[in-house]
Amino acid sequence: MFDTIERLKAEWTDKYVVIESSAPELARFAKATGFVKTVNMNGRCLVEFDQYNNIGWYDIDPTALKIVPKPLPKPAEPKAAKPAAKEAAKPAAAKPAAGAATKPSTADILAAARAKTGGGAAAKPAAGAKLSTADILARARGAKAAAPAPAPEAAAEPAAAPPVEETPAPVAKAAPKAKAGGTLPTTTAEKIAWCRANDAKS
Repeated sequence: MFDTIERLKAEWTDKYVVIESSAPELARFAKATGFVKTVNMNGRCLVEFDQYNNIGWYDIDPTALKIVPKPLPKPAEPKAAKPAAKEAAKPAAAKPAAGAATKPSTADILAAARAKTGGGAAAKPAAGAKLSTADILARARGAKAAAPAPAPEAAAEPAAAPPVEETPAPVAKAAPKAKAGGTLPTTTAEKIAWCRANDAKS
């Protein structure tokens, strides 16, 4: 069995083939050329066909195949001819006839109207005439330039400082009176004794 498979591989691998069978399941490959990739262990050829951008491999019995020479490469489609054909299909742009009257632009109409009045943008229109957009804008600019500049705002007065509360001065304690002998108490014990004696009198 292995010898048979190896013989089939040597005979069919890398060969170009076409379908030579009336089997309905192979009818879709009738006009295509296939390339045998290898032979599987079932003794069937694995074929890749050059149609429908299909890269799948189909296992086909060798009895339904016929070896053919390498097909000629398909001619590439000319790409440069397509844009030229599109340009030729476009209609030619209509050119204005020589001496044909052209429609004046809005700027030309306004310039002609100002030239007739002789005053340009600053000329006053006749009574009852409707002002154009250009005249309205010119008047607005003139009025804005003539308006006096606003007076600078007066400097804000500094906020008044908050009132400071006056702290009453501490009441000084009366100095202790001298003793009968004319001397003041110096030690803590003498001061306490003196305070007790004077507080009792008061």
